[in-house]
Amino acid sequence: MIFVKKNLYTVPVPSTAFDLGGPYMLLGTLRFSYQREGIDYRGGILFNRVYASRKYGEYASTAWQIEAAYDTLIEIENSSWVEELQAEAKDAQRRRDERWEMHHYLIYLDSFGAFEALADSWNALPEEEGSWPNPMTI
Repeated sequence: MIFVKKNLYTVPVPSTAFDLGGPYMLLGTLRFSYQREGIDYRGGILFNRVYASRKYGEYASTAWQIEAAYDTLIEIENSSWVEELQAEAKDAQRRRDERWEMHHYLIYLDSFGAFEALADSWNALPEEEGSWPNPMTI
């Protein structure tokens, strides 16, 4: 099967500028913090109706993930992961509802690895002053 990648969103600063404690995925939201001109900022990507997610550490990320999605959220159309999950969960999903919108999203962030989500849709969170709380204390 041939898949197609579609560029959707580029992070507001290079991921090399992200705080060392992040980014991280929490409750369907990829959160990242950074500084610009000495001021702390936070941003992120909200994935809506997440069916599955996974993270590859920096050293487990493939060359393709890095090249295709460096600092850029992409959608992988004709994804084998989508097909696999839909096949495994088809009966349960049909019992819940017939709506089965699922997209495969991927972003690679330098020094942090690749983040993937199967979800209905996504939205970029607005850039705000401040930083996200430490995920270990949430």
